[in-house]
Amino acid sequence: MSASHYTELLRHTRRSDPEQLHINMLGGCSLSYKDRTISDQVIRSKKPWLLLEYLIAFRDRELSQTELIDAIYPEGKSDNPVNALKTLVHRIRAMLGELDFSDGKNLILQARGTYMWNNTLPFDLDIDLFDALYSYAVSTTSVPDEQLECLLAALSLYAGDLLPKSAMESWVIQLSAYYHNRYIDGVRRACELLHERSRYEEIVSICQNAVKIDPYEESVYYHLILALIDLGRHQTALTVYKDMTNLFFREFGVTPSENLTALYRDIIKSIHTVETDLNVIKSNLRESEDRDGAYLCEYEVFKDVYRLEVRAASRTGESIFLCLMTLDSTSDLGVPPKVLSTNMDRLSESIRLSLRRGDVYAKYSVSQFLLMLPTVTYENCEVVASRIIRRFKKDAAGCPLRAAFSIQPIDMTL
Repeated sequence: MSASHYTELLRHTRRSDPEQLHINMLGGCSLSYKDRTISDQVIRSKKPWLLLEYLIAFRDRELSQTELIDAIYPEGKSDNPVNALKTLVHRIRAMLGELDFSDGKNLILQARGTYMWNNTLPFDLDIDLFDALYSYAVSTTSVPDEQLECLLAALSLYAGDLLPKSAMESWVIQLSAYYHNRYIDGVRRACELLHERSRYEEIVSICQNAVKIDPYEESVYYHLILALIDLGRHQTALTVYKDMTNLFFREFGVTPSENLTALYRDIIKSIHTVETDLNVIKSNLRESEDRDGAYLCEYEVFKDVYRLEVRAASRTGESIFLCLMTLDSTSDLGVPPKVLSTNMDRLSESIRLSLRRGDVYAKYSVSQFLLMLPTVTYENCEVVASRIIRRFKKDAAGCPLRAAFSIQPIDMTL
């Protein structure tokens, strides 16, 4: 792309031409001309909007009545689909007439039993602009500064996934995945380029928006946390990490990647400044609240405690056991994630109140806790685990989940 084409592309992105019809499909469907707007946010029947969205999405070709009927009435509920389609087209044309841009019949063309969006009229479409900006940014002919400018412009257009009110339509699913994947890749590329330029605040802003759109994309959290660390906002970075960890545990039962775990360790190392007053340090080390029972810690902290206990046990000969406490469904149907999360909280309280203040435990997966039990015998561990299960059954009466445990002595080698 030449310099003039690049400049023209960015000019169109600003969407400042008052004579153009501006169409948005990312984050919702709306059409605007001058001071007039129609939007799917206004309470209207769904079918006319669905047909309008389909016509715009596939604006590059004539669409047969059969194709449109299959797309709008996939369930086949219309007794007279051809007349129903004509009625919908009439309603759409009347709706478009509210914009005072062009006659509705001129916007949706009809010929030889087909319908088509009129591509000859002056309009711009956010998904076209987004796609053009992304494509240029990843092309081999672009230079880094142009790549970044195009990526930032593309991300500013992405107000959300494609047509969220029609997200379950089969044709929307495929298109939405296409643009969503390009958006996430654009976020990653933009963050890398911004990081090279030490523009950390912009990374934070981009990633915070991206997390709202896709709260399950780990790479976005990585760039967000890294930027917060670079800005010296370690407590905020730690909060983001813990919130992400809890979300991934709750929804998928997975732990963070090695890259994110390494960032977590960097946060912990950097979170304290030089301090010469031991009283201040002791105050920071003290628990925020005085609670009875065992100590619930992050799994990464649990690993460090485990390794210390292995070292101590190899010297003293003390017996220490690991106990894995698991919640299983009592039926083949499984349980909703919310039910599992609620009962994991109950099991956590049962563990905390059944163990001593010097004991530690951590969440290991979406349905499991890992406990460290310094005790003399395997039988003693069974007594402790059984006590936890009895307390859980009492506190979670009617729970559709069954608590079970397994126990093994720790290995005396790291």
